[in-house]
Amino acid sequence: MKKCVQCQVSVNTERKTCPLCFALLRASEEPSQQLTPYPKYRSRAVRYNVFFRILAFLSIIASFVSVLINLITYRDSGKLWSLVVVASLIYMWILFRSTIRGQGNVPRRLLIQMLTLSALLYVIDRFSGNGGWSLSYVIPFLSMASLLAIIILLVSNTVKFRDYLSALFAACIFGLIPFILWLLDVVETLWPSFSAVSLSISTIIGMFIFAGGHIKEELKKRFHI
Repeated sequence: MKKCVQCQVSVNTERKTCPLCFALLRASEEPSQQLTPYPKYRSRAVRYNVFFRILAFLSIIASFVSVLINLITYRDSGKLWSLVVVASLIYMWILFRSTIRGQGNVPRRLLIQMLTLSALLYVIDRFSGNGGWSLSYVIPFLSMASLLAIIILLVSNTVKFRDYLSALFAACIFGLIPFILWLLDVVETLWPSFSAVSLSISTIIGMFIFAGGHIKEELKKRFHI
C-alpha cells in the first residue's frame, strides 16, 4: 500500500506516481485496516495501445490486399476501386483520432470531419463512375451543416467568440468553394452551391456586424496589425 501526500489517499498499486496528481507515492506507515484505500489502479492505456496496434495492422493488410487485387483485376474492371477502400480506412483513423479520442475544441473537430468526409465522398464519387453528386450536392450540404453546427454551438454555449472565430471563418471560406466550382463549370447544378455561398456570406457579414470589435482585436493579435 502506498500513499500520496498531496491527495491524502492510499493507493493499492505498484506504480511510483499518484494516478490523480502524478506526485511521487510514499510507502504508507498507517495500518491498512484503518484506511479506506483508493481502488487499485488499472492502466487503460495498455489496452488502448494493443487495440490500436491490432487495428493498424488490419488496416494495413486490408489496404495492401485491396490494392493488390485491384491491380490484378484492373484490366477487367478498368476502375481503381481500391482507392475507395484506402480512403475509407484513412477516414476511419481520422475519425478515431480527432473525434472519438479527441478532447476539447469541438469546432475544429467538426471542420476536420467535414473536410475528411468531403474528401472521402469525392474519392468514392470519382472512382465509382464520376457521377458528380459529391461536388454538386454532398459537399455544399456538408459545408452548410458544419457552419450551422458551429453557429449553434456559439449561440448555445457561453464561450468567448475568439475561441470559435478561426473555425467559423474557415467554415465560411469552405462554403465558397462549391460556388467557385460552379463558376469554373466544374459543377452544373447551381442551387446547392448558391445556398452554401449565401449562408457563408451572410455569416461573414453577421460576424462583422455583431462582433466586429472582437474580429479586429483577433486580427491585431494574430497578424500584429
